[in-house]
Amino acid sequence: MAIVKRIVKVDISKLDEGLHASAENVTIEPNRLILRGADFMAIPHRTPVDIIVYYEDGLQFFFGEVTLSLPMQINVEILSVVSDKKERRRSLKVRTSFDAVALRMFSVSGRRSMRINVPIRVRDMSVGGIGFFCNHPFFRRQKLILDMGYLKKDLKVEFQILRKEKIEAHMVDGVEISKIGFKFRYGGSMLGITAEQERMITEYVFKVQLAERQKRKDVDTDRRNANP
Repeated sequence: MAIVKRIVKVDISKLDEGLHASAENVTIEPNRLILRGADFMAIPHRTPVDIIVYYEDGLQFFFGEVTLSLPMQINVEILSVVSDKKERRRSLKVRTSFDAVALRMFSVSGRRSMRINVPIRVRDMSVGGIGFFCNHPFFRRQKLILDMGYLKKDLKVEFQILRKEKIEAHMVDGVEISKIGFKFRYGGSMLGITAEQERMITEYVFKVQLAERQKRKDVDTDRRNANP
């Protein structure tokens, strides 16, 4: 299972726990990757992990086991290629919060479209899907074009709504007001994303996961220092 393309970066995550380590200094050996860095968190021997290998023109998912875990080096044995998209995306989801724009909406039949420029607030994100808040009433199965310029300038993706939920609101001077300022919560899938877009979204998801993990680590350290 040799890797022949030039690797830009490798991320590994303990199953269902999100990102655990990331490295750009990577050595490739037959069926093994050696990650070098600093302050890697310890991973028990033979822990199953998801492996995401970034290339210049895309990315690839593998399944493996940790064979060595040190603060400055992690060795991972590659056991198999993960080809099932649902399987490989299972742990690649994060809570987030950034503004985006629904540029265009299509009729449910898909025959007509209309430019709308409706603001949305992205609330969670995975490699294949997005959850967001919005005040505009869309329909299930409706398709949108979303401007995701927060991730990269001019990044636009096609999106299909699969879930819709009306947010509980209360009346203020005869007007419905929700606690979070939005009327609807939507969720769905991105359609036809390119390899470059998939890599970009995956990097963002793992960046958020790594920041959250570091935040929890810092909180634990502060608690231990406060209670020696």
